[in-house]
Amino acid sequence: MTDVPEILAKMLDDRSIEAVVMCIEGCGTSIITDPSIMRRVGKLISGSDKTEPDQEIISIVGDDNILDPENCKVDNVEGLCVVYDNGIHSAAASTGSLKEAQMMRDMFGSDLLIIGVFKEFSEKDRSDAKGLLDIVLSDSGTEALSHLGELSLNKF
Repeated sequence: MTDVPEILAKMLDDRSIEAVVMCIEGCGTSIITDPSIMRRVGKLISGSDKTEPDQEIISIVGDDNILDPENCKVDNVEGLCVVYDNGIHSAAASTGSLKEAQMMRDMFGSDLLIIGVFKEFSEKDRSDAKGLLDIVLSDSGTEALSHLGELSLNKF
């Protein structure tokens, strides 16, 4: 399996992206701009729509990098809005929902690298995801669905 968190950390290092918006187990929607933090918490990436606070994880990520550290709110579209409102236009984001992926793609265009995080990912899901998701993480492995995703994966 490809180490997507390491790829994202490398992309942050290389400045090919400036931020990663993702749900992290233990702190909810987080905005990661530091590659070292990405490397430490990337394995906790989640497609979940809720999570409970974990003070150890929150202290690693930092309150200022979490959408709502007290309640661990999960809203990656809102996280992307924060990123773009702060002048960052080169980002990656995770989602556990094809509907949310569609919203992200509609709002932020094809420059956004979208990573789908799913327990199961069927052939129908794969078909529906074409053009929406660049990379898919699921229990069955990692898959690049677009040219952008293939470029990112092929850096390693």
